Amino acid sequence: TVADDKWTGDAVIFSHLSGEVVYLPKDVSIPITMKSREYEVFTVVPAKELPNGVKFAPIGLIKMFNSGGAVKEFSYGSNGSANVSMKVCGCGVFGAYSSTRPKLITVDSEEVDFSYEEESGLVTIDLRLPEKELYQWNISIDL
Repeated sequence: TVADDKWTGDAVIFSHLSGEVVYLPKDVSIPITMKSREYEVFTVVPAKELPNGVKFAPIGLIKMFNSGGAVKEFSYGSNGSANVSMKVCGCGVFGAYSSTRPKLITVDSEEVDFSYEEESGLVTIDLRLPEKELYQWNISIDL
């Protein structure tokens, strides 16, 4: 699971309609106001602090309502390693939060282009349609 006994309580909130990413420290709340007949879908992901101090949270396929459902496995480096690894199903735009710009992102061991929004911390990559049904992409991010 993403949250384990080392989780500090910090989280990342992703707004499906606006695409906004908010880092939310433990015990902090954000006000949300909606008009009649409006809706929003929020993905809430526990944030991990890596050994080098970088904070990271895998959001998932950000164009889907259940964006986090695409993340099948998540692990992060130990022994001072600043790396996260994920297994992800599906295709489309994959998003994650990172407090710093990644150094390198690979998908199935191939380096890929990525976007990084300095202000929000949103990292995005494009996952193409897999050749096999239910295929899980191996995503590795060096931070």
